[in-house]
Amino acid sequence: MSGVRQDCQQMKTASIREAQHHLPRLVNEVLETGQDLVLTRRGKKVCKITALAAPETRRVDWKKIVSEMEKRLGDVPKFDYGIVERMREDERF
Repeated sequence: MSGVRQDCQQMKTASIREAQHHLPRLVNEVLETGQDLVLTRRGKKVCKITALAAPETRRVDWKKIVSEMEKRLGDVPKFDYGIVERMREDERF
C-alpha cells in the first residue's frame, strides 16, 4: 500500500482517503503489529487508530512437537537437543 508512511518515530500514517479504501487491511495491520496508525487530512494529523488488545504472540513448543513426531514415527532415533549448541561452538551453524 503506497499511501501508508512511517515517520522517524515509527508511527505509521495514512490519508483519510487511503483509509476509506483500505480500512479493513489497515485495522488488521494495527491489530497484528500493535502499532498505532495516524490518519491525516491534507497532510495534517487528525486522528489515531489504536489496538485495544496487545498483539497475540504464538510460542512454539519444539520439544512437544518433536515428542509428538517421535510417537508417530515410532523407531526414529531420539532428537539430540544439544546438537545446535555443539554446532555453534564448532562454528558450523
